Amino acid sequence: MTTTLLLVLLGVFGLAVGSFLNVVIVRVPSEESLLHPPSKCPLCEKPIEKRDNIPVVSWLLLKGKCRNCGEPIPAGYPLVEIANALLWVAVGVRFNSIPVIIAFCLLFSVLLVLSVIDLELYILPNRITYPTMVVSALAIPVLSFMVAENPGAAIMWAYICAVAFAGLLLLTLVGYAAITRKDGMGMGDVKLAVILGMWLGWLHPVLPLVALIVSSFVGIVVGVGFMMKRGKSDYFPFGPSLAIGTIIVVLAANPIIRFYGFDGEDEGALRSPVPASFEVPSGR
Repeated sequence: MTTTLLLVLLGVFGLAVGSFLNVVIVRVPSEESLLHPPSKCPLCEKPIEKRDNIPVVSWLLLKGKCRNCGEPIPAGYPLVEIANALLWVAVGVRFNSIPVIIAFCLLFSVLLVLSVIDLELYILPNRITYPTMVVSALAIPVLSFMVAENPGAAIMWAYICAVAFAGLLLLTLVGYAAITRKDGMGMGDVKLAVILGMWLGWLHPVLPLVALIVSSFVGIVVGVGFMMKRGKSDYFPFGPSLAIGTIIVVLAANPIIRFYGFDGEDEGALRSPVPASFEVPSGR
């Protein structure tokens, strides 16, 4: 399969999956079934026709309005679809191993869902975080034996970094609460950190620390914008910042690893368990 064809397929499937992600975003917090009933307009409650379920295209053809009642359809729906497609294409550019592409496409989709829910409702639902944690813990050994140069090291660093990343975030949470006597983040952020630490550590053990630093800077920017829009609040949704920081670090992993000097044969325990074939060839 050519690179161009792969990226086109990732974009198309990314849009389709993005449509389903909108269902997840709406239904998971309210503990509704993801399969039944079919999607409907939240205002007139009439089922959405199949022709109106084409990602992005239907929204544009309907001019952002419900076919039945004429009420506006939030722009968030096509934006989620487009964002998911772009993330999937970015993963396809970043990696050239199909199993790894699939894994990180799914991870990025989960991060997109959690980010939107956290921004809207200030929660990271256990219905998403726990299954993702379990699936990640089971998938990483399988992927390691499929693609890693040193499967044992890859698995070990994934689990160590999961605990370390979550521990750092938990200490930050406790410290913030002790100093301000307010809850700045929730335990959902710590659960998310377990997942992110696992995948980042699997790529390279230096990446979780870099991701935490990047996420903190993103959090400052997002936090200022959040307070300007919604006013001062005791709670700040840090999940989106963690997600953005992780996505940035995953996509820029190779230059980050080289910047910290872990690109040679004499790195000892910190040699990346990720094979060199993960690097994007310069010809792409």
